[in-house]
Order: sequence, then C-alpha cells, then structure tokens
Amino acid sequence: MQQAIVTIPKATLYESLIRKNHCLVGQNVSDELLSGWLLTVTECQGDFLKVTTHYGYSGWLRTSDVHKISPEEYGLWNIRSGSLLLLTQRLTDVLAAPKVQAPIVTTLFMGSTVIPCGSRKDGWQKIQLADGSMGYVPAIALAASSSLTDSQTELRSDIINYALSYLGTQYRWGGKTHEGIDCSGLTFMSYFMCGILIYRDAAIKSGYPVHEIPRSQIKPADLLYFPDHVALYLGNNKYIHATGNLNSYGCVINSLNSQDMDYRADLAESLYAVGSVFSAP
Repeated sequence: MQQAIVTIPKATLYESLIRKNHCLVGQNVSDELLSGWLLTVTECQGDFLKVTTHYGYSGWLRTSDVHKISPEEYGLWNIRSGSLLLLTQRLTDVLAAPKVQAPIVTTLFMGSTVIPCGSRKDGWQKIQLADGSMGYVPAIALAASSSLTDSQTELRSDIINYALSYLGTQYRWGGKTHEGIDCSGLTFMSYFMCGILIYRDAAIKSGYPVHEIPRSQIKPADLLYFPDHVALYLGNNKYIHATGNLNSYGCVINSLNSQDMDYRADLAESLYAVGSVFSAP
C-alpha cells in the first residue's frame, strides 16, 4: 500500500464514484481533509484514489489533491511524531516573507499540519507545507501537535473553546472548516485540535476513545448522541452543534431544558446516548 499526503488547503472525500459523460466523478461527499493530513492509498480508478485517513475513515479523493510519499516522509508528517505544528486559527495566510505586506502563498484552515523550519524570529515562524513550498505565519497561529494538557478540567475547556470558535459557521454536509461544518465534523475537529482522534460520524464506535456513560455523569465537553446527529455538551443543559435544521441552522447553541427559548424538543426527546473520552474520577 502506498502512503500519501493532502497537498491542497481542503480536499473533498467522496463515498463512491459514478461514471458521467464517460468520466468518473465523485458521488456523495462524506468528509473533508486538510493540508498535511496523511492517507493510505488502497486503489486507483481514473483520476481518483481510494484512501483511508489516519483516523480510519475511507473514501475517494482526486489524485491531484494529494502527493504520494515515501515511508520516511510519512514518518516525518505523522502527527504522532511530535515534530509537526498545527494551525490554530480559523484561517491563516501563509506569506512569502515575514511581514504582513508580503504576498500570500496560500491560505490554510485550522487543523492543517505544517513542519517548522528553524526557530521563531520576531513573532514569525517559517514553515514547510505538504506540497513542499515554504512560507511564513505568525507564530501565535501555531501549536505543537503533541501539546496536550495533563489537567482534565483544562482539556475539557480547550475542547469547548475550539467548538465555540465555529459558532455561526454555516452548515455544510461533510464539512470540517470555518467555511462550513457538519455535526460530526464539529465534534471531530474540537477533539482533534486537542490531540484526540474520535470517530468521524455521529455514533459511538468500538476502537475509538469515546465510551458511553450514564446521563447523570455528563460533564462539559462530553458528547450527546441523537439519531444521525451528535453535539458537544457545554454544561447547564446547553450544547453546541452544527445543524442543517432550518429553524436553527448552522453552528448554534441549543438547550435540553424545555423552559429555555433555545430548546429543541426534537433533539431533547430523541437523545439516546452520552459519550465521553474521559475516565470516571
């Protein structure tokens, strides 16, 4: 099997391929992958590659969106290596020189991974992108991919803060960015930014760190599961989620309390599970 890396700011993953006008095209968007994310290629058809992501999700990507890499390069770009940096702001312009007036090389989304080149200087960090190009970003827009806090309280707070950064973002099926995001994209990215890989879809799946807990034990940053939907609990009966419901569209906050103005009965009455990555105290 061949390893590959996403080389554009955002690549679309499709569930399947269909033939249209004698050409293969992607069908049914299932996910978005960001620059610097690793893949395993399992099949090639026309201009598409069948891939499995580093978090176990599979689908079809355009060949032009990725670059095949050697095992050595794969090790260098492995997020577990500890040598990578994550972009932590909604959008970050990568500039051709360390000054705000410099030309923009590209613009990357929060969660993209890059390699630092040398030390930070005067508030700037030179970086290498997955396509091999170089550029500069404000050092404040970066965090180490392995920078996990030891405090459960701080980790829960960090997860919530990343989720809140998407507040007001439009709903987009399969989305994972501040251009547009769906329910499991929101929960996945909120945990991913804190170094935790949870399942991409709205379900508790064996082999991933989320396990079911009694509703009575719920705490902020735990997950709420509804039929075909997932949300992140904020505390005090409030939760944040990305919804395509036109009555509360986009990334919004709603309530489980029927006395609140932002109560959604359809969700509150269909809540079937609460999940957590945290061990009981």
